[in-house]
Amino acid sequence: MRPYELCVESSLSHLAAIAEFVADGARQAGLSEEEVFAVQMAADEACTNSIEHAYGGQEGEVRICCWAEGNEYVVRITDFGRPFDPDSVPIPDTKAPLTERNIGGLGLFFMRELVDQVDFASDPIQGNQVTLRKRRHAEF
Repeated sequence: MRPYELCVESSLSHLAAIAEFVADGARQAGLSEEEVFAVQMAADEACTNSIEHAYGGQEGEVRICCWAEGNEYVVRITDFGRPFDPDSVPIPDTKAPLTERNIGGLGLFFMRELVDQVDFASDPIQGNQVTLRKRRHAEF
């Protein structure tokens, strides 16, 4: 599967198109429907974070590039908004009562639970990149 890319304006209205794009590529890469759903949800969270936090409601571009690499499906989301430091987000205490939990951090937690690897990079020229990797476990 060759890499392919979707570029959209930074708007939550594009999340459905992004989800369909990521799912189509995941199916082409041979992921099971459960794996497709997981990578689709992680990509949705990463794109939502780009739109809401990196751009803060301002206009911008979000690029989604997908490809198969060995037994992995890779999704790279790039934006050119404010950089994000994942180390600045505390790991949520998912066992604490709801009234005692801090606000924020669950999206990153869920992304890491849904896919096998999440990497962040930030560069003034290349932009902010979130790379999601999901291994194919289905047998054919």
